[in-house]
Amino acid sequence: MGAPTRTRPGRRGDSLLRRAGQGLALPFLPSDGARRALELGEELQRPITTGRRIVVTRPRAGAGEATVTALLAAVFAHYRQDRVLTLDITPGSTSLARRLGVEPSSSLGEVARRRVAASSFEDLEEHLARVRDRLWMLPAVHGGAEEALEARDFRETLLPLTRYFGITLIDRGADVYDGFNHAAQAGAHAHVLVAPATADGAADIARGFDWMAAQGDTATPKRAVVALVEQGPDEDPAFDLDGAAAVLRRSGAAVVPLRYDRHLAGAEALEPRRIARATHTAATRVALHALRRAG
Repeated sequence: MGAPTRTRPGRRGDSLLRRAGQGLALPFLPSDGARRALELGEELQRPITTGRRIVVTRPRAGAGEATVTALLAAVFAHYRQDRVLTLDITPGSTSLARRLGVEPSSSLGEVARRRVAASSFEDLEEHLARVRDRLWMLPAVHGGAEEALEARDFRETLLPLTRYFGITLIDRGADVYDGFNHAAQAGAHAHVLVAPATADGAADIARGFDWMAAQGDTATPKRAVVALVEQGPDEDPAFDLDGAAAVLRRSGAAVVPLRYDRHLAGAEALEPRRIARATHTAATRVALHALRRAG
């Protein structure tokens, strides 16, 4: 089993002044807001009959899909009582492991090669890196010596494995075209598309939706949640976020902006208690939209 890494915690997402203001304002917040927060939490806790697979991907490198995957994992593990698994299926990538603060000692490829008979969760658990209660992480391959996975590994290894988890979050790079990645994409119940909160980032997503429409695929956008991530303060001041979101929603997708967060920008391993309140809220909305679209 992988061990947690020791990293500096980084700054809090909200400044001291903002945290103080939030504390002072708390008794005066409208009851409707508190009630809505409870309703969101209750919906995230709803039972599901079979595990749901949610693929998190991005149209171009540097969009921050590992960060969004880690945020969603923290939200699902907080609200749900079943297990949550995160998988990084980009060969050679350690981004998700760093964001979750673990050092995996095994991989899905090793589980496949050893033909682990996962007749119970306990048989599988030694291959997983434990992040916290109800949350585990596993990379597709561990180190550069392992062979790339194939579509049959998705069917024969990953699918049986996910029956032990209520939610499986799959972090995949859009620039990887092997059979395993294609199978994971095709087998997803919902998709989270991550792009920078810029004109170029929104245009990348819009072009993808236009291409799907040209191919006659109107179903995939309706199973998608677009996370527009602000990676720096005022990253694109001229960007019309509301206008871009309205255009993207016409395809049937949900759109949620994630504002710049000092903690996410300055720390490798995210700590939920240090994330800005607005980030918590936005990540919860992304998780809820994805769960709804997963059916």
